[in-house]
Amino acid sequence: MHKTIAAGAAGGAIGGVVFDVLMRLFPVGTEHRSMVAFAADLVRAGSPLAGWLVYPVYGIAIGALFGWLLGHGALDKVRAAMWGGLYGVGWWIAAELVLIPVLLAVWPLSASAVDRVRDVALPLLVGHVVYGVILGIAWSRFMEVRRSYRWAARPDTNTRRAA
Repeated sequence: MHKTIAAGAAGGAIGGVVFDVLMRLFPVGTEHRSMVAFAADLVRAGSPLAGWLVYPVYGIAIGALFGWLLGHGALDKVRAAMWGGLYGVGWWIAAELVLIPVLLAVWPLSASAVDRVRDVALPLLVGHVVYGVILGIAWSRFMEVRRSYRWAARPDTNTRRAA
């Protein structure tokens, strides 16, 4: 089970870096700050550079959870990408309604929370879906490599019987 978690964390790291790059492209608010600066504000970092670390760390954490949830299930790349995209949408909902409002010291699921996250909703939806698809594909590839390595290391049982 720990190998699926590691595959999820590794896939989450890859997806988190892509998520970070995407968030640099989206300006938010009336002052047109980047989503990276918004992330730095969420974690109360003094420097916007710290915002660059938020997305990969977040990606690794929720990627490990993705690996744990899937367990040893064998999924091809297409199904893994689909489940990853849905997983990203689920985390977008959780982030928009609970996580970001809590970090902004606003009551989750309230009208004021919705007002505070309205400007970042679309960029985060795009980022989470792309992150999830990349996470799913990367997890599938890491698990495929692990399975092929495991089978290649095993001796062929048919040749032993013939000998």
